[in-house]
Amino acid sequence: MDNLRRFDVAALSDRGAPIMTAKKALRHLAGAAALCSICCPALAEGGAAFLEKLSVSSTPSVLTVCHGFGCALRAQFVLTPAKLAYIRSQMQSAHSAADERKNIAKVVAWYDREDGRVAGTVGRVAFAAADTKSGPSQMDCIDLTANNTELLIALDRAKLLKFHRVDEPVSRGFVIDGKRPHTTPVIVEVASGTQYSVDSWTRAYGQSPEIMTISEWKSKG
Repeated sequence: MDNLRRFDVAALSDRGAPIMTAKKALRHLAGAAALCSICCPALAEGGAAFLEKLSVSSTPSVLTVCHGFGCALRAQFVLTPAKLAYIRSQMQSAHSAADERKNIAKVVAWYDREDGRVAGTVGRVAFAAADTKSGPSQMDCIDLTANNTELLIALDRAKLLKFHRVDEPVSRGFVIDGKRPHTTPVIVEVASGTQYSVDSWTRAYGQSPEIMTISEWKSKG
């Protein structure tokens, strides 16, 4: 976990870092490869390996909220009956995969607002990094990937995903290829097998995540 955090703070979340020497870039590339090995193993429940590497655990009624960069700080979010009822009301209206992605976006934005009150991140900014804004009140891409993945797994376990399943997070950029390293949660459309991002790091507190095909997501940055 320490290696993941060092890599995340130094590379994944620092969009303003100076150009690296070849030696440093290779070290970061090795770190990125290690992260990729976390994000892409074959497991029955998508997203579980990423959360396990961060030592993030939850129960059906309590989710862990990561913040402070690299999941350095954690808070607990209780899924009360009222909150679960709200989530169900949003998710059960989907009649197609496209509908379900829209509903997922709404629920993720709602969760970001709700968990922000618990974790003290109501002022979090988009693209939070060492050169923009950091500290306990902010979330980097690792925090948000963990939070959203955990929420998506909770939706799946509650059988609220009809047209998608949760996959392991995906990363892009290895510094030396000219793109800043970044990680996103992933859902897969069951019928087509198409992967989609559920990326909240590019959005400020309470805003809907970017949901797009992973091929499009990887072309950005």
